Amino acid sequence: MWEVDILFDFATETVIHVPTSFRSAGIVILFLYCWSWNIRGFDSYQIPFRRLLDLTTASADDVATGAKTLLAILLLCFGLNELFAWLDIPRGQAFAQLLYYTLFGYLLLLSNVSMFVSARHFVAERIKHFVTLKPVHFVDVLTADALTSMSKLLADSQIMYCTFLFLAGTDHGLNNKSCLHSLAGPSLASIPYAIRAIQCYVAFKNTGEAHHLANLGKYLSSFPVIWTSALKHQLAPIEGVQLDRHDQHLQVLWLYTVTINTLYSFLWDILMDWGLCRDATSSYPLLRHYIVYRPWKYYAAMVVDLALRLCWSLKLSSHLQQHASGRAFVFVFEVLEVLRRFMWNYFRVEWQFVRESPRQTHLVAVA
Repeated sequence: MWEVDILFDFATETVIHVPTSFRSAGIVILFLYCWSWNIRGFDSYQIPFRRLLDLTTASADDVATGAKTLLAILLLCFGLNELFAWLDIPRGQAFAQLLYYTLFGYLLLLSNVSMFVSARHFVAERIKHFVTLKPVHFVDVLTADALTSMSKLLADSQIMYCTFLFLAGTDHGLNNKSCLHSLAGPSLASIPYAIRAIQCYVAFKNTGEAHHLANLGKYLSSFPVIWTSALKHQLAPIEGVQLDRHDQHLQVLWLYTVTINTLYSFLWDILMDWGLCRDATSSYPLLRHYIVYRPWKYYAAMVVDLALRLCWSLKLSSHLQQHASGRAFVFVFEVLEVLRRFMWNYFRVEWQFVRESPRQTHLVAVA
């Protein structure tokens, strides 16, 4: 048992040793790698995702090259971070962290590399489409849903603000919590869910279909998880101290919100986003008549999605990060959420393909 404890402590210390800004960058790079694998999978199964997403170009090699470029820069900057720490250079670590995001910003905004040029135009188009409240397309839904998986990264972006202040020589230290506003984290984490909620309302106004309101409710159910956790983070006692009655009630409320959000999101994934458990005539129980992948993959995905949805809800809970082991677990949850989104993309795009394919000429076969 003591070997397990030592291994756990080592893993926790390793994760916590890496600055939050670098951990967040690693999550983005993992997301890009996963998307490149999604593209390869869609092409392998001959799913016309480019047409479904209205993309003129989308190359797995281009995305993977962009991810490798960012990974090389990240490793270089992390090496500088460790060197400055070893040499005890004042503000050296802050400089290394900001250097990465400066180079990332340059690639995204000014680079002529194919992947970053495409990303620049894509992001600009999606923002323009959203702020003008145009009809919601499938690509808008998929993009905003991807953002919900990155909500923790948005919450952590305030740390980059503190890093900038520290590098500029202000009184705020790099680890000085006085520059972190208690409302900033949950407000930033709420942005992706607010975007999806607005999209659902716009879709309802344009189509009059009630299921968009039910979908809106799913995204609204994320807000109680985020904000009750933020309140717990402010009121939480020191680890090991018994909760008072007020905090016990808040703990129960938080557990209710996590449970409701997890089950709501899971059922929506299965029934609406993947179109499963709706066709009584299906040859395979709980699936549907038209499927692209082998049946066992759908059953496995449903089990995995439920487990990782729970991790996703816990990831939204900022109070879990008040101790080192909690911060390590939240980082693991972030990685698991990216992997869940990677899996989710396959079945969401496949269901969209099945829905838009004429039944009389449907050529989808189990593969």
